[in-house]
Parts: sequence; structure tokens; C-alpha cells
Amino acid sequence: MRKKIKFVLITLIGVSAFASLIIFNFNLYKKPETLESVKNISLFVDYNNGTIKTRTNFTLDNGKTTAFDALEKWCIIIYDDFGWGIIVRAIDGVSGSWIYMINSFSPSVGASVYPLKSGDLVTWEHV
Repeated sequence: MRKKIKFVLITLIGVSAFASLIIFNFNLYKKPETLESVKNISLFVDYNNGTIKTRTNFTLDNGKTTAFDALEKWCIIIYDDFGWGIIVRAIDGVSGSWIYMINSFSPSVGASVYPLKSGDLVTWEHV
């Protein structure tokens, strides 16, 4: 009888922990509140091979105004979409690890959920 109670108790704790984790993850990932349009955006892509692609003073619109959208507008990219975020695998044929910065600041969220503001500088760097 004690084993049965112990088993039921452990099962309840496990199910509760799993349910809490699922609920927490759904609440953690929220679509960004992007602006409909952002202007005067600049994009620098440093391939770390001596080449830097530069695009300045462009506009993103139709609600596609994330840091990932700025990259997608000007570059050929290969990426994986996991649902909770996007991992960039290659930019213009240069594969490997890529990081991005906004106005020389490294955000703590993925580029596909970082909403840009007018005047932002988006930098992608191959590391």
C-alpha cells in the first residue's frame, strides 16, 4: 500500500512539473509587437573574410519589421525555424555561427522576435 501511495505521489508531482513547464513555455514565447513600418534602417553584414555588406536608409513595412526581416530583405539566408525562434545557418553562402547586434548592443532574444525601431542599425557578424 505504501509503494502505491509513493508511486501515485511521484506521478502527480511529475505530471504537475511537466504541465507547469508547458504552460511556462507558451507564456514565455509571445509574438513581438512589431511596428507596421520602420524607416532609416541600416544593415551591416560582416562575413569576417574582409567583406562587409552595407545597406543604409531603407524601410521595412507590412509588419515585417524585425532584425531577421532586415537581413532577409538584402541577403540570401539559410535558416532553421524551430517555432520558438530562428537559427541562421548561412548568409550569402557563408555558413557557420552568426550573431547579431542592434545599435552595437546584443539583444537577449532572437532576431526573429526583436522588433526594430526607426533609425536602428542592424549588424550581423560571422563568428
